Amino acid sequence: MGSLLEDPLGVAERLDQFLGPSIYTWGELQAILNILFTAEERNMIRRARMQIRDSQHTQGPLADTKWPLQDPNWNHQQQDHKINMQDLRGIIVQGIREAVPRGQNINKAFNERQKKEETPTD
Repeated sequence: MGSLLEDPLGVAERLDQFLGPSIYTWGELQAILNILFTAEERNMIRRARMQIRDSQHTQGPLADTKWPLQDPNWNHQQQDHKINMQDLRGIIVQGIREAVPRGQNINKAFNERQKKEETPTD
């Protein structure tokens, strides 16, 4: 998958592709996150996305309702629960994209240098 800190956009893209068009329960998404990310990374992802969601959706439900800490027992047979499951998937992918401040990625890019023995095409 890659490293969240080194390539958050790439990790988000690969997870998005992996999840595909399926609808996942809260528990399934938590299990996937637990396998792929450390507790610290999961907290970074959640915190980043919750801040963005609350600032963008001032009239809608709070972010904690869209990404609850405990299993909300959503039923995929109920339309509003199904929408919540779809929203959670998108919230997680977007959280991965936003979890790492852009400055950290820029610093990495500036630290990469061409070695003396490398040609410009290497």
